[in-house]
Amino acid sequence: MVATSPSSARLPRSPPSSVLRLAAGLWALGFCAMVASSIANRFEPLTANLLRALLMALAGWVFSLALWRLSTLAARPRWAILSLGLGVLAATTAHTLLDLQVEGRLQAWLDPGPHVRRIVSDSVLRAWVMSLIAESHVVIFATLYAFFGMASTILRSAAETREREAQLAAARTLAVSAQLAMLRHQLNPHFIFNTLNAISSLVAIGRRDDAEAMIGRLSDFLRASLGADAQPLATLDDELATLENYLDIEAVRFGARLRVAYDHEPGLGRALIPSFLLQPLVENAIKHAVSPALGPVDVRLSARREADDLLVSVADSGAGHACGQAPGTGTGLRNVRERLALLYGGRASLEAGRQGEGYLAEVRVPLQWAEGCI
Repeated sequence: MVATSPSSARLPRSPPSSVLRLAAGLWALGFCAMVASSIANRFEPLTANLLRALLMALAGWVFSLALWRLSTLAARPRWAILSLGLGVLAATTAHTLLDLQVEGRLQAWLDPGPHVRRIVSDSVLRAWVMSLIAESHVVIFATLYAFFGMASTILRSAAETREREAQLAAARTLAVSAQLAMLRHQLNPHFIFNTLNAISSLVAIGRRDDAEAMIGRLSDFLRASLGADAQPLATLDDELATLENYLDIEAVRFGARLRVAYDHEPGLGRALIPSFLLQPLVENAIKHAVSPALGPVDVRLSARREADDLLVSVADSGAGHACGQAPGTGTGLRNVRERLALLYGGRASLEAGRQGEGYLAEVRVPLQWAEGCI
């Protein structure tokens, strides 16, 4: 993604609906003001007043949209404000000249005959200004264009702010996705290294059938891992199925020393959990409880609902810990905590520590369901 700097952000060429509504509303108000002004002056018949006001309102709407278009040509806000100021002056002048032309033609068409308007002043300039105000709607035009210019500036700033916020949100999403992918891929090399070593050992001691079975389970596990890269969340059923593939591989290594039990409340299979979140917790139990143990070790995976949260835990019976091995508190648990923070902020947690002779790691996440589930 290539970020666009605020100075180079451009608004859409076609006016947004907010600008169209603003221009329409202003010139509807302008139409009423022009009719009221003409009636108060009593210079022209009502029919001419209405037609003239309607034509000027339509022209004002067109000029206003041209002003907006002019403001979008400037890349920097200061140039946009300057162009709007000059545009307001030009639009007011052009509209006033058009108004005088229309007023003269309508008067000749609907009310032919001599018309005399006398303005007395000791200053030629003042008399000209007063005559211009009396014969045109220049004051109304100037007021409405100035208001439209200010409102356009506000709308432009709001549009640019929304665009920058959208770009920032997209950049943050990409950054989070990249960081999540990095954390996810930290798991595989270490696990693959151990698994390949185990396969090599099985081949070396002649357990070729076990080595072949381990290769097949490794293939299934890696296939699930690659599929999980596309989605940050997986259903609990899918996560447990992936873990089962992983534990089947470890079962070939440890045989009867590894005993696995699954315990989750009915109906939680379609609950969502970060994909491969539990694998480092299970690996932690394998490394620190099963691997150093001389006898069987129980590893239990549990899931339950607590209010609006999903609690998933990995517990071991701790035979390895009893032999003097400390529970893991390093990269694996830190990886899990970082992923939870990226996905849920402060709404998720990981609690890990000793439980009796063993060790318990419990993940709490907000309860979410896969699409189509309640």
